[in-house]
Amino acid sequence: MNAGARAIRIFDAILTTGGVLSGILLVGVMLTVTVKVFFRYVLREGLIGIDQISGTMLLWITFLGAAWVLRREEHITIDLLFTQLSPQTQRWLGVVNSVICAFICLVITVYGLTEVITSWQKGIRIPAEIEIPRYLNLMVIPLGTFFLWLQFMRRALLCYQGREVKRETIDGSV
Repeated sequence: MNAGARAIRIFDAILTTGGVLSGILLVGVMLTVTVKVFFRYVLREGLIGIDQISGTMLLWITFLGAAWVLRREEHITIDLLFTQLSPQTQRWLGVVNSVICAFICLVITVYGLTEVITSWQKGIRIPAEIEIPRYLNLMVIPLGTFFLWLQFMRRALLCYQGREVKRETIDGSV
């Protein structure tokens, strides 16, 4: 196996790990909310911080799973117009769309990283029921958008090469 193929396998493993962690966190959100409801309506007690923790988990779910969803081409698309275009136009639209999205992800990655570093250096905390460091909430944003940037660049390359960007293409023969 050459270095390029090995790098792609490692990258795919990282994206799969993000998808799995997103699924685990989703179960965690479900359980924490269920426990909160049980405490409130059965035991007549409130639990502090459950909403904050659930909100943080939802943020992490989004940014850990986004690149994995894009790799699998399982994101929401509106292809009513797209399917009416010629294959050549679809190909170039895929390239342009992926490059624009990659650029946006790169900007968010750089800006997000500066915010994480600033929050960490200044010791900024989120003023809420549980005061957690702000960088813990923010650090998943540049991490997730970095992998999303890489996946959009990969997708642009596949479109440019004229390879159909489908689940089978990504999971099997790249």
